[in-house]
Amino acid sequence: MVRAILFDVGNTLILASPRFWLLPFLEERGLKPRKDPKGAALAAFRFYEERHLEARDLETALGLWREFHRRLFTGMGLEEHAEALSRELVENWKDPRFWPLTPGAKETLQALRERGYALAVVSNWDATLPEILEVVGLRPYFQHLSVSALSGVAKPDPRLFQEALSALGVRPEEALHVGDSEADVAGAKGAGIRPLLFDPLGENPQALPRLERVLDYLP
Repeated sequence: MVRAILFDVGNTLILASPRFWLLPFLEERGLKPRKDPKGAALAAFRFYEERHLEARDLETALGLWREFHRRLFTGMGLEEHAEALSRELVENWKDPRFWPLTPGAKETLQALRERGYALAVVSNWDATLPEILEVVGLRPYFQHLSVSALSGVAKPDPRLFQEALSALGVRPEEALHVGDSEADVAGAKGAGIRPLLFDPLGENPQALPRLERVLDYLP
């Protein structure tokens, strides 16, 4: 019997793709990318992934985000604006409009909580995540946050999942994990947890297209 649901955050509960938060930010300032934003985003996120475990405190984490944004803008061909824009984003990192929720996120979490499921986050993120979840209104739904930079291990390492299971007091076979990446699937399986692959962009026919569909896999 399933007793707990674990959730990834980026592109699962929060839409990380730049089309949802960065492009509107640029449009407000009359700017458009001069180079492929998708390629720039892939390179910037790769940079972030390689260094985020070092961002165990807010000062280091915000410094990492500033460099992430600077690389993202430079990759988009906006070099002359990169420093000012990255500084503005970091100064306003608690503004929820830069962390848009996946459609149905709150409704799904509320339904799960009402049905009595224990909920936890398992995310590759830095020290900012607890406060980000607060400002977007998701923190109260979770009994535990397994954040890679705060725990010292990152997905697909199964230890990040095992931390959440231990905190919730459930066995692997009593949990599901919802996430959008291969690291989510591999890490969950490594911990003995059934993974549910989710794709908020609707590009993967093998994945759940809407977060509410998680409820279909539960009694």
